Amino acid sequence: MSNEHGSSNGSSRDDLAIPYAWQMTHWQRLSQQHMDQKLPHALMLSGHKGIGKYHFAKALGYYLLCLSPVNQVPCGRCKGCELNLAETHPDFFVLRPEGTSRVIKIDQVRQLTEFLAKTAQQGGKKVAVIEPVEALNVNAANALLKSLEEPSGNSSLILVSHVPSQVMATIRSRCQQIAFQIPTSEESLAWLTPLAVGQDPVYLLGCAGGAPLAALDLLNGDALEQRQSLATGLLSLSDSSRSALELAAELQRGEPLPVVESLMQWLQLGLKRQVTEEVSVGNSVEDQLLALIGTIPSAIVYRFWDKIVAVKRQLLSSANPNKQLLLEELMMDWQALTRQSVQVSQSRQQVMNGLL
Repeated sequence: MSNEHGSSNGSSRDDLAIPYAWQMTHWQRLSQQHMDQKLPHALMLSGHKGIGKYHFAKALGYYLLCLSPVNQVPCGRCKGCELNLAETHPDFFVLRPEGTSRVIKIDQVRQLTEFLAKTAQQGGKKVAVIEPVEALNVNAANALLKSLEEPSGNSSLILVSHVPSQVMATIRSRCQQIAFQIPTSEESLAWLTPLAVGQDPVYLLGCAGGAPLAALDLLNGDALEQRQSLATGLLSLSDSSRSALELAAELQRGEPLPVVESLMQWLQLGLKRQVTEEVSVGNSVEDQLLALIGTIPSAIVYRFWDKIVAVKRQLLSSANPNKQLLLEELMMDWQALTRQSVQVSQSRQQVMNGLL
């Protein structure tokens, strides 16, 4: 498996997934537990999406299956590493939603159960990675419990969660919890800058909420253009030059989750500017949007924030919410609160003009 978003200098070891620099504290602790034969059979890696948890899970799986690790990383030369390089290791199992589905189904968990029940073909461990574990539907989650309670043979299960609060408590309680924090700006920029050729890495990192892998993903496709288009659309609702339903219909052509996450980020930045009384000095569409949010009373922003959080939970759940209705409600609520803010601002300006 190639090092995700990484580079290779020709060494076979460099072609295997190894942890990112900001993950080394967790890596050293878990690798030491493995060497001491004290590594729990089930781990849950949790934290913000886009910081490399799945990458870490794969790296740990490769390390556990390596026959002769060197300096706490896979050697890259043994039979286990060769199989992982070819992505054909029979004792490594990855469980993720199939195709365009957002759900991990019970039939997939049954395949995992069968895998765990078999003897390791290479005579060592068996490793299974599940990502994201919150994608398990109810039946699939219940089917996984037995494997977590009584793992077969010498098996390790590595669960990855972006929203651990959405994971069944009975699953969480059976795993050792490993919480990953967003890397520092310095760590993220040191990794991102050489890869973000022709783009401002600070801007990309800001767009991704500080998550470096998510920042790099923005360079794929038209993600940045869609973000600018969304900001323009939100501004157009505030001055009544566009209807909420029209914008919602346009946004429905894509995925609603990036819309929700962008809104959340802009609200956070706008609230931060209110607290710090920072004045926007830019003329970009996003600067204008943040300036607008800065004029909205914080109590109203927080109520809208609660609505957005509820919408995000629905989108991330294993249910199938009506995306059109969710987007229409969000856009109508946004239009209502920004229009009110604009009207209040205009009234204040009229009063000031009358006093001068």
